[in-house]
Amino acid sequence: MIRTAALGVMLMLTVLESACGLPVTGGNGELCCTVFDMFKGPLYQGGSYDADRMVLYLDAGLRWSNGSCAEPPRVRYVLIDGNDRSYTRDTASSRPISPGRELLAFVVPREAIPKSLVVDSGIGEVFKVDFGEPLNYTDENVTVTYYGVLGSRLDYSRKVLDIDISVRNNSTSPLKVSPENCTLVDQWGWGYRATDGFEPRTLNANESIRGVVRFRYLAPSSIPSMLLYNLSYGDGIIVMSEGMYKNTTEAAPAQESSGECNRCAVNDNSVKGRVAAAKERLARVRAAHDT
Repeated sequence: MIRTAALGVMLMLTVLESACGLPVTGGNGELCCTVFDMFKGPLYQGGSYDADRMVLYLDAGLRWSNGSCAEPPRVRYVLIDGNDRSYTRDTASSRPISPGRELLAFVVPREAIPKSLVVDSGIGEVFKVDFGEPLNYTDENVTVTYYGVLGSRLDYSRKVLDIDISVRNNSTSPLKVSPENCTLVDQWGWGYRATDGFEPRTLNANESIRGVVRFRYLAPSSIPSMLLYNLSYGDGIIVMSEGMYKNTTEAAPAQESSGECNRCAVNDNSVKGRVAAAKERLARVRAAHDT
């Protein structure tokens, strides 16, 4: 049961909270690359903290078209952001996870929004994995956009999470915004109100703010499932739900002449299923809140 005030805008987070519907895949008929997760962490150089740049981590796996793990020796990964700027992999910060799977690190500007990952393996054609647009909810009054996690810390008694969001005032009236408007809901439906982050302020018409929302006291075993942005009007609309994520990467039917491996294809027809799952999830959340 969610222990919060009235429900607001709902933005979905996956485990370790991605900014788009992960996992996503791409391929060239020989190889498939799947990005399971992405998050940002602080950048330290020469013992000092870099306030303008961060390290973007991508949890990526590479497989042959038959499904077996692939570890080509000269794979080149290039990250493309929303402004079409490119970044090469930072080998010093990248880490292997298991055969065929790696935590890829890229040093990017703090505000960078990942757009795609280019994979040049030397086997077949160069291909890319598209990440899609950041999650957002918008109406005539407000637009809330979720960009991802900027940092997380875990000790024996609590979990701390920093989330990157923006809020835009679409109305003609002033809009008060604060990190405390945000509530994080875990896998058991328990809500945690944000403790601090960006400075509270009043947005004028067409004005926006992008900043950090910090949750300091999550239970160590809590897994984020939804981010709520509470509004002073209505119950809000669910933008992304757990069910929608589960349906974003369905396998396509077998294709004899396709240039992409079947494991990498995305089924566009799953949109109806995602919408239905979102409505079902919203109904369950509202029922729990009423209780």
